Amino acid sequence: ALIKGGTTPATAILIAAAKHGERVYVEDERGSLTYGEVHRRSNALARALADLGVGAGDGLAIMCRNHRGFVETNLAGWKLGANVILLNTMFSGPQLADVIEREGARVVVLDQEFEGLLADLPPGIELVCGYEDEPGTSGLTGLEDLITSAADDDLPWPEQQGRNVILTSGTTGTPKGAQRPAPSGLSVMVGILDRIPHFSGETMMMAAPLFHSWGYLNSIIGTSVGARLVLQRRFEPAQTMEMVDEYEADALVAVPVMLQRILELDEEVSAGFRAENLKIVTLSGSALPGGLATAWMDRYGDNIYNFYGSTEVAMGSIATPEDLRVDPATAGRPPYGTSVRLIDDQGREVSPGETGRIFI
Repeated sequence: ALIKGGTTPATAILIAAAKHGERVYVEDERGSLTYGEVHRRSNALARALADLGVGAGDGLAIMCRNHRGFVETNLAGWKLGANVILLNTMFSGPQLADVIEREGARVVVLDQEFEGLLADLPPGIELVCGYEDEPGTSGLTGLEDLITSAADDDLPWPEQQGRNVILTSGTTGTPKGAQRPAPSGLSVMVGILDRIPHFSGETMMMAAPLFHSWGYLNSIIGTSVGARLVLQRRFEPAQTMEMVDEYEADALVAVPVMLQRILELDEEVSAGFRAENLKIVTLSGSALPGGLATAWMDRYGDNIYNFYGSTEVAMGSIATPEDLRVDPATAGRPPYGTSVRLIDDQGREVSPGETGRIFI
């Protein structure tokens, strides 16, 4: 599979289904699905999307919150060799329309709550409902309809590998699409696992949104190590910690402001939070204030792993709990395979202690 398919999410789910097909993969408000079930369901979905015109190199846009529909659509896209476009649920209708048209999406899978935002798309773009607030209330074809309409046996490998298109924030205008092909080898995974000790069969509480590069990257890590992904559609601080305890989560995937909101809960609400199994709290997406890191670890143990990078360049550095105890404001160290240089205005590397621009 690695030789024929490369290090893509499509390869990861095929290998996971072969190794531990009966292990629970996705846990959301609609129940649980095993690795084998998701593999077969995404096979069927890929065939149904191909019937709608999605093939190798075509755009497949996803505008969904954290639930099984997001995971299955992403896997189906990679199985077809499509370019999977991750749409930010906070964007405006005109921003979304611009991105969808510019990136060449043939099909958009979206939750029912976003249907109004995308009512003015150009003709010829197919809309599919990824999540209905109440079953039967959307006027669109649903993912479940597509999955049940097609065969679920394995597909041939696509003619070309797909890629992800992860959008920049759009704070300075129309969001830009950062093209992220699959890594050419396992060095990215090795670099992360060298610093953040994920392990096979762990349970990951996915509080960060999957459309964001941080939540998305961790969902792929989880798939690759055979983890159980517990998906929370909307972040609610008390509910997140209740789910950490209910599912005995080993890892929590979040952004720093989420920890801030958890720590700000009333004592009577948070007094019962145990987080006894929580070995990894992995963060990215914004700067981590030193006081926040210390306050969290004093309350829930030394388990913060803070990842600095960007949508455009991926990994820059990772700070471990040991690093943060020495200096709570540190960005940590570059992981294996990442090169970081500080360069001055003349393009020369600066001396230790001096300031420069960061090149990764």
